[in-house]
Amino acid sequence: MRRFLPKKSLIFFPRKSCDSLAGELRLQSAMAVITSIYNLLSKRRFSSARELLRSFMAQNPAPPFSSIASTVDLSEKKRRASATLIDMLFREYSEAGMFEESLAAFEFALQNFGSFDQRSCDAHLRNLKKSRKFEQSFNFFRRVLDLDRRVPISVQAMAMVLDGLCKSGETKRARQLFEEMLERKLQPNVYSYNSLIKAYLDSGDPSSALEISAMAEKNRVSRNAATYAILIDGFAKLGKTHLAEKAFDEMTNEGVLPDVHVLTAMIDLLCKSGDLKRAFAFFDEFVDRGLLPNAHTYGALVNGLCKRGQMQAAEMLLHDLQSKGIDLNIVLLNTLMDGYCKKGDFEKVVDLQAVIEKKGLQLDVYAYNTLACAQFLMKNSEEAKRLLRSMGERGVSPNIVSFTTLIDIHCKEGDLGEARLVLKEMEKAGFSPTAVSYNAMIDGWVKKGSLKEAEALLKEMEGRGVVADVYTYTSLIHGHCVLGKVEDGLALFSEMEGRGLMPSVVSFTAMIAGLAKEGRSEEAFQLYERMLKAGLSPDDDLYSSLVGSLYT
Repeated sequence: MRRFLPKKSLIFFPRKSCDSLAGELRLQSAMAVITSIYNLLSKRRFSSARELLRSFMAQNPAPPFSSIASTVDLSEKKRRASATLIDMLFREYSEAGMFEESLAAFEFALQNFGSFDQRSCDAHLRNLKKSRKFEQSFNFFRRVLDLDRRVPISVQAMAMVLDGLCKSGETKRARQLFEEMLERKLQPNVYSYNSLIKAYLDSGDPSSALEISAMAEKNRVSRNAATYAILIDGFAKLGKTHLAEKAFDEMTNEGVLPDVHVLTAMIDLLCKSGDLKRAFAFFDEFVDRGLLPNAHTYGALVNGLCKRGQMQAAEMLLHDLQSKGIDLNIVLLNTLMDGYCKKGDFEKVVDLQAVIEKKGLQLDVYAYNTLACAQFLMKNSEEAKRLLRSMGERGVSPNIVSFTTLIDIHCKEGDLGEARLVLKEMEKAGFSPTAVSYNAMIDGWVKKGSLKEAEALLKEMEGRGVVADVYTYTSLIHGHCVLGKVEDGLALFSEMEGRGLMPSVVSFTAMIAGLAKEGRSEEAFQLYERMLKAGLSPDDDLYSSLVGSLYT
C-alpha cells in the first residue's frame, strides 16, 4: 500500500535560499571549468581550452563575468594563462552579444594586466557593428583612445567606428572623430574616407564629399574603385552629372581600374541622363575588357530602355542576361512591368505577374502597385482594389503609393466617403498624406460639382503643411470655370502663378475655355498667346472654342 506524507511534513525552501544554492552551484561549476582551462593552457592546448570555454558559455543562462572573475588566479605564476583566459572570455561574451559582460572582462584585464590584445578589440567592434550597436561601438573606441596607447588602435577599428557613426546618421560626430585621428597622427585608411564621402553625398552635401576626397589625395591615401563608385553614384543621384563624369575621368587618369560597381554607376548615370547610345557603348567597351556585368548593371540598362518605351529591346537584354547565367529577379521584372504599364500595354503587365509567380518569386509592394494600376486602367477596378487590399494578407506592407492609388480609384469611382476612410487608414499606418493624396480627393469633389468640399480639402491640406501644387490649382480652376465662376478661376490662376507655379497645358486650357464660354474672347486670346510664349502646345479643340467665342 502506498503511503503519503501529510502535507505538513513537506519541506519548502525559501526562494532566497534556492537562489543562493543555484548561485553556489554555478560558482562551483565555473571553478571546475576554469581549473580545466588552466590545465589546457599550461599544455598550450589553446583550441581545446577555447572549445571547453565555448561549451561552458553556451549554458542558458550564460554565467555573468562577476561569477567567473573570483576564480581567476592572479598569481605571477598564472599571470600569462589568466590574461589569455580573460581574452578568451571577452571574445566569447562579445560573440554571444553579451556586450556588458565583455566590457567587464575588458576592464578586469586592464586593471590586473595593464594591456589588452588589439585583435580582440577589433573582433569586439565587428560584433558591435554587426549588431548595429553603433553608440556602444563609439564608446568602446573612445575608451581605448583614452588609454593613451596602452591598447594599440588599428586603422580597421577606426574604419568600423566611423562607418557605424555614418550609417546611424551621425556624420558630424564621425567627422570630429576623423579630425581627431589626424591630430593624433593616426592616419585613417581609404575605407574611413569612403564612409565619410558616402555619408555626405547621402545627406546631399557634395561639397564636403569632394573636400574629403581631396583630403585623401593630400594625405597620400590611394582612392580605390569603391571611392569612385560612391562618388559617381552619389553625384548621379543628386543630378550632378558633370561631377560624376569628372570623377570617372579622374579615376581613369589615376590608373584606378574600374570594377563592376563603377561600371554600373556610370551606366545608370548615362541612362538617367537619356544617353542610351553612350551607355551601351560603355557597357560593350568594359565587357570586351573582361569586366563581368551583374544583375544591377543590366537593371540600369533595362530601366533606361523602359523609360524610353523601348520594351522589345529591354526584353532582348533580359534574354542576354539569362544566357549569361544571371537569373531574373523581382527588381528587373518590376522594371519591365512598370515600362509596359507606362506604355499602355496592360496585358503584358498581367502576363509578367504569371512569370513572377511561376519563378517562385514573391510579389513586392512595387509589383502590387503596378499591377493594381494596370488593372484599374483596364477598367478592372474591383481587381485593382482586391490586389491592394490583399497584399497585407501575404506579408507585404502597403506603402504611401499603395494607399494613394486606392484613394484615387475610389475618387474616380465617385466614392469619396471610402476615399476618406483610406486616407485615415493611411495615417494610422504611419504615412502622412501628400499633395497627390489630396489632389485625388479634390478632383473627385470637383467632378461631382461640390466646390465647397473641394475648397475645404484645400484648406485642410494647407493647414497640415501640405503645399498645393499645379494639379491642385488646375482641378479647382476647372471646377470654378465649369460652374461659370470665371472670376474665382482667374483669382486661383493668379494665386498659382504668384506662388511660383508654372501653369500646365491643362491649367491654361481650363482657364481659356472658361473665359471663352463666358464670351470673354479678348481675355481668352491674351491667355492663349501667353500659353504659346511659354512653349506649351494647345490642342485643336481649344483653338476651336476660342474661335467660337468670337461669335457668342
